[in-house]
Amino acid sequence: MKKRDVVFGMISAVLGLLLAVGVQTFARPCAHADGSAAMCAPLSSWLTAEGGIIAIFAGLAMIRPHPLFQGLQAVGGLTGALTPGVLVKICASDAMRCREVTRPTALALGVLILITALWWMILTLIDKRREAQP
Repeated sequence: MKKRDVVFGMISAVLGLLLAVGVQTFARPCAHADGSAAMCAPLSSWLTAEGGIIAIFAGLAMIRPHPLFQGLQAVGGLTGALTPGVLVKICASDAMRCREVTRPTALALGVLILITALWWMILTLIDKRREAQP
């Protein structure tokens, strides 16, 4: 296990867990005062699952660096960025919490996860190519 793989794995795992925990705490979607569910209610469940899966793939890629695990993290980052508003509907009003806090948080973390995973995957592919040369 290379030091680079540990660093990239830890960064990816922390970003994935930040996504998962963030939508349950500081970036929680809308909640109505009367207790009824908002249109964006499934959003936190989706993003929590995606963040957890990204963290699992980061751990697997740390143990055994393979472009497949890093590619799956990149796909997870992309879906994390696209989930609010594209894959899961969010509230129509611009003043709602899901538009003001949750969507930008998911977009920023998703893009960071995507960039980190792609960069890590490219470096891993370069290493594999160098090892394959005689």
